[in-house]
Amino acid sequence: MKHKPTTAAGQLTKLFIGLFIAILLVVNLVFIATATNLVYRYADDQAEEVTETIESDWAPNKDWTPLLTAYVARQDDDAIAITSGQRHYYSPKAPRIFGRINHRGWSINNLQVTQEGVYYLRQQIIHGSLVRVAINVDDLLRLTAWLLGLTILINLVAIIFAIPLIRRLAHRWTTPLTKLNQDINTVNPQSDQPQSLTVPDQPLEIKNVAESFNDLLDHQYQAMQREKFFVANASHELKTPLAGILGHVNLIKRHGKRHPELVDKSLGYIDQEAQRMQRMINELLTLEGHQSQGALTATNLVPIISDEVASIRGAYQREFKFNAPTELSYEITASDFQSLAHNLLENAAKYSPADSTINVHLKQNDNDVIFQVADQGRGIAPENRQRIFDRFYREDESHSSTVPGSGIGLAIVKAIVDKYQGRITVSDNQPHGAVFTVSLPREK
Repeated sequence: MKHKPTTAAGQLTKLFIGLFIAILLVVNLVFIATATNLVYRYADDQAEEVTETIESDWAPNKDWTPLLTAYVARQDDDAIAITSGQRHYYSPKAPRIFGRINHRGWSINNLQVTQEGVYYLRQQIIHGSLVRVAINVDDLLRLTAWLLGLTILINLVAIIFAIPLIRRLAHRWTTPLTKLNQDINTVNPQSDQPQSLTVPDQPLEIKNVAESFNDLLDHQYQAMQREKFFVANASHELKTPLAGILGHVNLIKRHGKRHPELVDKSLGYIDQEAQRMQRMINELLTLEGHQSQGALTATNLVPIISDEVASIRGAYQREFKFNAPTELSYEITASDFQSLAHNLLENAAKYSPADSTINVHLKQNDNDVIFQVADQGRGIAPENRQRIFDRFYREDESHSSTVPGSGIGLAIVKAIVDKYQGRITVSDNQPHGAVFTVSLPREK
């Protein structure tokens, strides 16, 4: 059987009402225990006072009947009996009261419960004589019962008035949570506009949940925007070579037999564009591959950079100056750092003049490992220094046809830097060009 869902206000109401009733029950039990103990102690003190008085007034062969009558004058339901040898002395009503006690129903310690009332019985040997004292506690028990009844009545009144007050407070305390739930229900996952929840000042937990949810909404919005940008740019980047390939295929079909010289030219173009598409797809796969975290090992970064410098120097015919210590180890996947270094160095080589020098530095301080590449190219406008790390973004579209690349290399670099909780900054080089600085934290 399914339970009916309960609101937070309802749960708090039940919890506090239950807690309130439990406290009242504990208070009542403490009251009963305290009152019973007081009754018991009072009766015990009274009985002890009587036996001490008898002991102080003791005399051999004394007639105790008048004195016993005087002892119980204040409370005629009490009883005293003295048995001295063959003689018996009783206070008024004592034979009848002790007869009741001898036929009692049940007892609790020295309290004797009879059909006529409750008595506290004390027996003591004084100078060889048996002294029995029975103190009636009916009046005290009635007073205790009356006080207990009054307390229970007050408890019931308190509960009646407490229930609406607790319910009101519970609704007040859960208002931020209710508002948060309403805001969440209005969130449209498919919206192309930024969305956010109202963040309450308190309680702190709900404030933190609202802020975290807003961060999640912001990340989702940014991811959707990047996804749209990616789809639009990927479509554009793939549409151009595909259109060219299809155009040359149709050209070969229509004129290939009559003009064989067109076939080689068209096949060369098709091959070039197909390789371009293959590089783009491989770079996209590489970019996605860098999102996952593999096993980290201490890797010497110096030979990786040296190998990449040598490779790109040969491919682009650029001059490199590499400054680094003999060895510098960092916990990173070797393939990740190789991709990072390759893309930064290749980016510098592509946008640097043939007679320029690219300066490469690798160093470390107490907190970071710093890898820096400074070129002497056209530089990057300040307003575009964050966009260059977006996939397919190329700052100077007018040179995109002359400078090879798909606009994914720096996106790969940014993904790797983020993967290792690092930072990458772009600044101006002097007299012209750009400086890319990657800082990887030594403690992640």
